[in-house]
Amino acid sequence: MRLLLVLAVLTGAHAHGAGVWKDPNHYVGDHSLAGLRFVSESPPHTLRLVGTDDGTTWFALRGTCSGRGMTVIKFDFSRKGGPKELAGTWASVGATQNITWPDGNKWTLLKAPTPAFRSDPLDDHAGVFFDPNHHVPGTWKGLRLIAEDPPHSLKMVGSDDGVLTGMWFLEGRCTGVHMTSIHFDFSPKGGPADLVGVWAAAPARTITWPDGNAWSKAPPALDHPRDDPRGQAVYAESLSASAARSGGSGSAGAGVFLALAGLLAAFAYVRRHSLRRAFEGRPMPRLWKPEHDRIRDYDVEPGA
Repeated sequence: MRLLLVLAVLTGAHAHGAGVWKDPNHYVGDHSLAGLRFVSESPPHTLRLVGTDDGTTWFALRGTCSGRGMTVIKFDFSRKGGPKELAGTWASVGATQNITWPDGNKWTLLKAPTPAFRSDPLDDHAGVFFDPNHHVPGTWKGLRLIAEDPPHSLKMVGSDDGVLTGMWFLEGRCTGVHMTSIHFDFSPKGGPADLVGVWAAAPARTITWPDGNAWSKAPPALDHPRDDPRGQAVYAESLSASAARSGGSGSAGAGVFLALAGLLAAFAYVRRHSLRRAFEGRPMPRLWKPEHDRIRDYDVEPGA
């Protein structure tokens, strides 16, 4: 009976390999995607990795987690000219998590997206994409990482809720004359088994799905909540919580600062879209609703 209980605990443990990792043998800094590895545990105890060594060429690997606490992390590196079953060890030291490999190389967990995520240089259906239906600036929410490996076979790791241990994995393919038809099996997420989107190269650099949702290489909102009116409430809440933790001093000053910051951010946001519309010959966004003489929601087209 004791043996059965031990086995139940081991098989029920979550993989410690899931997350976003920095490989110091390839990582060159926050300005580049080089050296990043995105790992999903899907299904349980099966690890799927999408990564890049140079920031533009993406690959996919398969692995497992095992052992006590699921801390033994194994990947098949044969596609990259390495061992078929390389075993590393997950460990947590204070607030830092890492995976150490036999040669001493140590991957460390990346806690938040870096500036490099805002400027994926690859004009292709592989790499970093933002799903506007889930994306929240400064988090992993709504990120999708796609590798075409082997050719015409697509692998994707992503997150809807921003929880790294809950990252999901999907498989698909690309077809068509210019490989612009993007197929993915969304059934593991409760969706269609063959959902087909359309890749559009620069300047769009998007994958558009049948419901009109367009995944983009560029973030769908400004990069910091304080710069985006849609994130003002979140930013205000975070500042209020910070003030409370510091004893509540300066709350009046913080309130005035938030009000001014909110107004400046709102007008900067509208001005940004107005200039772009003027350049494109489109109508300006309206800020006032005459019949009610009150501020209305920004009249910005979806995806603008």
